[in-house]
Amino acid sequence: MTELVADSPPLTAVGQPVRTRNPFTTAGFRMWWLASVVAGTGVGIQTVTVPLFIRDRVSQDHRAIAIAAALICQTLPGAFFALVGGVVADRVERRRILVRTYTVAASVSLVYVALAGFNARVVWPVFILSAVVGSAGAFTNPARQSMMPQILAPSQLQNGVIFGTMAFMATLQFGGPTVGGLLADGPGLTFAFASEVAALLSAAMLFGRIATDLPVPSGRSVRHDLAEGVRYIWKEPALLGVLVLGTVPGIFLMGPFAVTVVIRVHDVFHESDKFVGIFWGCFGGGIVFGSILLSILRLRHRGFLVCASVLAGGVCSALYGLTSSLPLAMILLFVFGVTGPAIFINFGVALLQQHVSRQMMGRVMSMWGLAFSASTPIGYLQAGVVANAFGTQATIISSGIIAAVIGALVLVFLGPVRRLQ
Repeated sequence: MTELVADSPPLTAVGQPVRTRNPFTTAGFRMWWLASVVAGTGVGIQTVTVPLFIRDRVSQDHRAIAIAAALICQTLPGAFFALVGGVVADRVERRRILVRTYTVAASVSLVYVALAGFNARVVWPVFILSAVVGSAGAFTNPARQSMMPQILAPSQLQNGVIFGTMAFMATLQFGGPTVGGLLADGPGLTFAFASEVAALLSAAMLFGRIATDLPVPSGRSVRHDLAEGVRYIWKEPALLGVLVLGTVPGIFLMGPFAVTVVIRVHDVFHESDKFVGIFWGCFGGGIVFGSILLSILRLRHRGFLVCASVLAGGVCSALYGLTSSLPLAMILLFVFGVTGPAIFINFGVALLQQHVSRQMMGRVMSMWGLAFSASTPIGYLQAGVVANAFGTQATIISSGIIAAVIGALVLVFLGPVRRLQ
């Protein structure tokens, strides 16, 4: 088992180590948290606006495939550049990376504003723009996540991860999509894209105000540093198990939900576009609520809970696919967020950050990001194909059942992860 590396913690005004578990007592974390809220909102708006843009411009028979293709274009470059992004995060000051990548994402969104504003009927530019955003995200995520151990004391790290998840993932899945759906249904798609631009530019400016450690050059090539990170993880079965388990949600949970939600709101529940955002909001609201509970409760056996969350998420997803009741669907998505991603992401990130050395943090977190970014396009692809052939209900139910079976199996056989504390 990798031992926890306790680097020098922040100090109080009288020079004593910080002992509080509250991360908001640290000024750097408060700025990082606010920047993550704004960034997650901007990216979350796009999860609704781009599928809506495509849905209104392709035939009914090709909607699922077209939406899946756009999502694949956004996530596949992230998988390709993920490990390189981790090496860069260990070599370049994190805030510089974040300023540049969020500025690129805002520039891409300006093109979306123009396409929507002029009511362009073509969809091919979306695939190129999505690829650019995905490439930038490969460098954004490891840089943002690996800033936290530089800002917080070890006693604050667990709650820092939890509140950080609420800041980014919950706004990515809850605040941003809800805002995007309401804006698209109200002022219109062009205004929604413009709001996304404003949020991403604001995030770039906020991250630019956070002081981070200057990286110490290793004196070796990028290829050598990348290989060193892979060897580091390969020697640690528990950490490797967490990373492998991170591929399951993208393929069988998030991928199918993202591809089908726009279509299901229209075809199954017969509601307006705002309910696309509301469905995302119910799911993200569960992540927020679950994250708050985890910050209050001091739970042990976190490795066991990470494994169990895959089982719980699969069950909730399958039940959501079975129902045609709007209120029940919203409740199931909320419970899905509480029992699935809230536990999986919070505890998964915390376990990695507490058992990895600071020098390797960027590379390991990029591998965590790779687990999602490489698996999610597979989830989009299988969901698009299955939905196109058998319908959205079959897609959600079958994927949820597979995830639940995998969750049950890892609880029995993935001992190194299950035993992590």
